Amino acid sequence: MTKYKKQIPIEERERIELKKQIESYKNSLKIAKEIGDTKGESNCYTNLGIAYRSLGNFKKAIEYHKNSLKIKKEIGDTKGESACYTNLGVAYDDLGDFGKAIEFHENSLKIKKEIGDTKGESKCYTNLGVAYDDLGDFKKAIVFLENSLKIAKEIGDKAGESACYTNIGVAYYYLGDFKKAIEFPENSLKIFKEIGDKAGESACYTDLGVAYYNLGDFRKAIVFLENSLKIDKEIGDKAGESACYTNIGVQKSN
Repeated sequence: MTKYKKQIPIEERERIELKKQIESYKNSLKIAKEIGDTKGESNCYTNLGIAYRSLGNFKKAIEYHKNSLKIKKEIGDTKGESACYTNLGVAYDDLGDFGKAIEFHENSLKIKKEIGDTKGESKCYTNLGVAYDDLGDFKKAIVFLENSLKIAKEIGDKAGESACYTNIGVAYYYLGDFKKAIEFPENSLKIFKEIGDKAGESACYTDLGVAYYNLGDFRKAIVFLENSLKIDKEIGDKAGESACYTNIGVQKSN
């Protein structure tokens, strides 16, 4: 099953571009320090953290985000502080330290509530849901994801709503409730089609294929997986394409 959106493998050309960006951010950081631009310094740390996470260097990402957080606290940038907590939570989740991830997402959520950032609050609930899902506490994951879904619907955040449906479907899949694991990705698929999110659409087809396989409907499973494969080829998602071929091979062996 596919959580939306986890770290996505990057192409070599993107890796080269990210390394160039890192050099640029480091130069900016040096200048910000020299001229005493504290806010600029903090922003450079954040940009470096995001870039290193994209490269898969999560420990380095955490180091830079912590530097940024320290400054945000010192200058009283509450909104920026919350963003740092989120970035740290995501990086710790990638690193597999789900307890730390939850701790930072909870800190971010507290601030989002205090400053009345409803959309940000919804995203924090999603991040907490994903972290609890990774921790294996699927029932708790569903509680947080349903909180996020409620807000996303209220504020008309279609992308957020769709991500919630996908992640709730994943949690139900791991709880062994395959009918629910089909119901939620179907809702998600409808929205991804409406907003033109091809990667999300492909992920839904994969989730539906895997769920139908577990229900024993192998023909339907293959149809959905082939739909996913078609999109992955169109958008050049080599990792997704490879996973689809593997899944289709498993289905056809039944």
